[in-house]
Order: sequence, then C-alpha cells, then structure tokens
Amino acid sequence: MTTAPAHPRAASATSAASAASAGSAGRAGAEIRLVPAADLSCYLASIADVGGRCFTRPPWCEPYPLARSVAARVLADSGRPGFVLALALCRDEVYGFAYGLRCSALARCAARPAGDDFTLKELAVTPELCGIRLGLALHDTVLAAAEGGPYWLSTHPAAHAAMGLYRRRGWRVVAVPAPSRVIMYKR
Repeated sequence: MTTAPAHPRAASATSAASAASAGSAGRAGAEIRLVPAADLSCYLASIADVGGRCFTRPPWCEPYPLARSVAARVLADSGRPGFVLALALCRDEVYGFAYGLRCSALARCAARPAGDDFTLKELAVTPELCGIRLGLALHDTVLAAAEGGPYWLSTHPAAHAAMGLYRRRGWRVVAVPAPSRVIMYKR
C-alpha cells in the first residue's frame, strides 16, 4: 500500500467496501476512484507496489520485478481507445486497481468474432483487503465506465477468488489456451 496523491480531476465513482472484518483500512472504508489517463503518472508507483504484493503470490508466483511491471503495462495501454482505470483507495493509499480498454485480441484468441470488445486487462487487491468486496467494486466500476461490451478477460484458473467473482458477475470460460490461462466472456 502506497500513498497516492489526491488529484482534483480524479472522479469518485462509488464508495465500496463496508466490511467489519477488514482490519483498520477496511473499517475506515474504501473509495473506488476512476482515474483519467492524463492523471495516471501520479499513481504508477502505487500500482507497481500493488502488483508486487499481489502477483508474486500463488497462483501467479511472478518474480517481484515482473509483478511490479504491471504499472508499465498500464502506462503503455493508457493511450489506447477506451482506456478505463479504477483505484481502490483508503485514506489516500492504493490497495487495489483494475483497468481495461477496447480490444478484441481475446475474442480472436477464443476464435470468436471480433467487434467493439472491451477487455478487462488487470484486477488486483492487496492481500490484507481481500474478501471485503473491493475487487467486486473495482470490477463493476470499470465495466460500468466501459460503456458496453461484449467483455473479455484472461486469468489463471487457480485464481479461485477471482474466478468466483467473475462467475458471480456472469462471466463464463470460453477458451483454455494454456493450463495456466482461461479466457472468459461476458455479454
């Protein structure tokens, strides 16, 4: 968790995460904030820190530098059409993020017709705040801001919490291109 600078143009999308058992950060409440691409640079270090804390754990088990490189991917994608970024903040500290953009690569990979697809590229919540619906709030905020699907994502099939969240939100597995990767679709 890293302190994220407050930015006047960052819009508050929803207040989420009212869980009693989430530790001091959860009890304080968390805010989901949409961040415009123009303001992304203020949050890159925080996104890298969250990536380092999340993607080094099973099932991903990425080396720490690779896990932190998620911030570079977010930055690279920020200029692409339909870019949407949401952050989970508590007292101006970033505890999670989700982002996506208009992209049909997963549709093609799943041998489906490509169209005006939206791909949820990443969703991560720090371990100490898992289980209080921050991931759900991030997911819903990004998809609502995307202004329509169809929607695509790729995840690890052993990411049980993520798979459960996606299934509860109507996603279904449409392709398994590798043992460590499933492609999911939602209309």
